[in-house]
Amino acid sequence: MHNHEINQPDFGTSQKKLGIYIVGFITCSILTLISFWTVMSGQFTKWEMFIIIYAAAFIQFFVQLLCFLRLNTQTKQGRTNVMSIIFTGVILTSIIIGSLWIMWNLHYNMM
Repeated sequence: MHNHEINQPDFGTSQKKLGIYIVGFITCSILTLISFWTVMSGQFTKWEMFIIIYAAAFIQFFVQLLCFLRLNTQTKQGRTNVMSIIFTGVILTSIIIGSLWIMWNLHYNMM
């Protein structure tokens, strides 16, 4: 009469299922092959390759968040996890843009 669900902590992730891992693996593999083919085919301009590779990387980032980290908003802890990811993105964006702005101003003022 043991109920294992009671003792399991809620980390905000959904149930582990093999199907979601397989979907994530196949999707990430396809996106990686698209990026590889884009470079190896040589039929795209530099900017087209740049856009295709970064679009595939952006999509792959979200596939990995959803399939492998199982990020969702179905529970209270899951919403907290999503807000933590968003906050981290905002802080990283602020640091990167601020650093680039400072370096550009230093370069401009040194010339």
